[in-house]
This record gives sequence, C-alpha cells and structure tokens, in this order.
Amino acid sequence: MTLKTVNQASYTDRVNALGKRFEGLKFGVGAHEENGCRFDQLTTEHSEWRSTLMRFEADRCPGLDSKGQVAFLIGDTAYYLLSAVAALYLCEGLVPSLASDNLTLIDYDVHWQENGDSGVYKSLEVRLLGTGCWAFAPRSLGNEAIPVSSQTELRDLLRQQIEHLFQPLIERLYQSHRLGRAAQWRLVADALAVAFLMIGRQSGIEEEARAEALALLKQPDSPLFNRQTGYFEVTVTDKHIPEKIVARQHFRARGGCCRYYTSDAASYCSTCVLLPESERNSRLSTYLNQQFEAGTP
Repeated sequence: MTLKTVNQASYTDRVNALGKRFEGLKFGVGAHEENGCRFDQLTTEHSEWRSTLMRFEADRCPGLDSKGQVAFLIGDTAYYLLSAVAALYLCEGLVPSLASDNLTLIDYDVHWQENGDSGVYKSLEVRLLGTGCWAFAPRSLGNEAIPVSSQTELRDLLRQQIEHLFQPLIERLYQSHRLGRAAQWRLVADALAVAFLMIGRQSGIEEEARAEALALLKQPDSPLFNRQTGYFEVTVTDKHIPEKIVARQHFRARGGCCRYYTSDAASYCSTCVLLPESERNSRLSTYLNQQFEAGTP
C-alpha cells in the first residue's frame, strides 16, 4: 500500500500541538536539521551519532560499562521515540510512518535542580520528516489518513513498524558491543510499556493505555514479547487504619536490565528486573508513601 501524505497544515499543526502537551517530551513534524541524526544513520558501520549517544550515556552515568552504555542508548532512544508514537496513537488514533529515513533525533540540554543539587543532561527531540499516517476511526483527521479496517489491524501495523525500525539498530549494537539481541528487545519492550503508561497517565486514559501496550507486547511471535515486561500495582495503606488505602499506582514491570549497577553508583534501579519482587515493591511503597506525605498527587 502506498502511504498517503495528509494535508500538511492540519497534520503538522496537530502533531506539533500534541508534542507540547507532555512533560519531558519534545516531538513534532518538520524538516531535517544539520545537527540532527536521521534514525537510519544510527545503523551505519561507523556512525558518529551512535558514538555520540553512547558518550552522552557515559557522561550521565560515570563508570557505566560499554554494554551498559548500549543498554541506555537503546532504552532511551526507544523511550523518546515510542512516547511520541504513544501520544499520536492514544490521543489522535494515528500511526505515523516509522520508516528509518522519516525520523530525525535532535539532542538538547535539560537543566535540573533537586534538593540543592543541579546539573545538565541530554534529551532527544523526535521529529517526523513526513506526514504519512494510518488510522482507524481517526479522532480528528477524517479522511486525511489511510484508513484501516480495525483497531487490531492498526495495532498490528504499529507493532510491525516498531519491529522493523529497531531490528537493524539492535543487530548493529550486537555486532559492535555484543549486548544480546534478546536483551535489547527486552529494553525496547520496557520502553514501550513505560511510554504508554506515562502518556496514558498524563492524558487521563491510563487504563486504556496499559491495555493497548500489553496488546502490542504480548504477541508470542514478536521479538518484543517476553513474560516479564508488563505492569503491577502498589498500594499504600494508612498507618493507623490498615484497611484504608491512601495511595495506589501502577508501575512498569521490567523485562530487561539497563546495567546501571555497573556504574560508579553500583546500585539497582527501584524497578530493576534483578531485584526480588518483595524488595522492588518495598522500595516503591516507600516512594508512594513519601509522595502521599508530601501531598504530591
């Protein structure tokens, strides 16, 4: 099927407006910039951009081993890209073209302050270079997108595009740094799960978002499939009234490991797949209780 290009103004304006809605995320439609990297450039044998992204990860986590840098690279790249995809899919009912030459990544500095500390880290803006897309019962674009016959077909089309997009990068990273293909696919699956969770939460449709993510991830013949990636809920009860729930939240259950423990910090993430479930839940219960006591929603 030849991908139809939608009306430039309506698609571009809607996507760019959507890209400003979500905290910690930049995406939109526009032209390639000289300081950007087309996704297909990450998969060449001697990619300067791939080396640059690995340096970003090494700077952010001093001491991180080379496989850890690869793990962060694949996980972060997938998270930023799939967050943009999740926003379009969940909020507009659209699947954009994920051809590797239709995507540009642009790095930018994020300045942070917390508890008296401050610093800068690199984040990635996702830019779609074209306006091709598919939809089933689109929310706002009418007949401007290529129609598909069902939500299932749209979801399958999205999953197949994600698989096709990441396979060459995963193969290149395996050949250059020997981080296993299955381990990398688990990191992409984890990124998809958390991207849908966060976009769904900010949009007020978290339950729907989790269901869509699981439908994408739990296809047995897909490289995205593993038994561990998914979601779990943590609840916190009142100290004095144990039957009273004061806070509850869903978290992403990891299937892959980012190897943060190899960095100078020498610690595990709170949701690390290597942690016993009881310790993971205890850490997150403490976090939720702190949020509750601080009055943070």
